[in-house]
Amino acid sequence: MEIPGTILTDYALSARLDGLRQQRMLLRRLRDDVDIAAGGLSAGDLTGSWRSESQRGYDRRRSDLAGELRRAAGLLDTALTEVVAAIDQVGAALAEADAWGPVPALAPGDAPASVSR
Repeated sequence: MEIPGTILTDYALSARLDGLRQQRMLLRRLRDDVDIAAGGLSAGDLTGSWRSESQRGYDRRRSDLAGELRRAAGLLDTALTEVVAAIDQVGAALAEADAWGPVPALAPGDAPASVSR
């Protein structure tokens, strides 16, 4: 990923992780809404009692919409799986960066031992 153990890297990884978690939350909410909408369309199957052509057409369209919503739910599941995998990857990179420990800071005017005379 990037050079581990730098302040900017740790910040970038943390910000990326926060963004991915937000995306996961939003995808879950959207997935739930799509499930509810698809369930509402599927639950009203009244094919046998609907006699007119317009009623049957309405029922067919409801069925089509429910199918489209189920396909959308599948695509949302795929996106959610990808986001979860990205969260795992960034979390592992952040843990690796943390394993390097904090970056030592030099006081102003201090020079590394190898440079001082």
